[in-house]
Amino acid sequence: KRFFLLRRLKQFNLPVDDLVVVYTTYIRPVLEYAAPVWSPGLTDKQSSQLESIQQRASRIILGKRYTNYTDSCAQLGLQTLSKRRQELCVNFGKKLLNSELFRCWLPPSRGQISNRHTRHCNKLDTVRAKTERF
Repeated sequence: KRFFLLRRLKQFNLPVDDLVVVYTTYIRPVLEYAAPVWSPGLTDKQSSQLESIQQRASRIILGKRYTNYTDSCAQLGLQTLSKRRQELCVNFGKKLLNSELFRCWLPPSRGQISNRHTRHCNKLDTVRAKTERF
């Protein structure tokens, strides 16, 4: 349904910049909804399926000027969705770390565990697991 809107606006000869705005306001938020929650659990296949949606949108926007996905992203001023998901997760983590209300969701820092004030006392301990998922 959302691609129909993009195709229809393309038929009305809307400028490329306006089509990019339509994509970033109507389609991309659906693809990135709650990304910090589900992004770490994505498989490569699921990630490529999400990228194919942005690739399809860039094909619609550029039309005959479309060459390949990386060039179209550069031409339209868009990042790949995997880069955006990484940035969203990093920003979420930073906000979580600085939040007093939700700081308890993270493991304690090394300084809180050992009560020592070293150069690495603000780092968080990583969870060690024998699986490839973590």
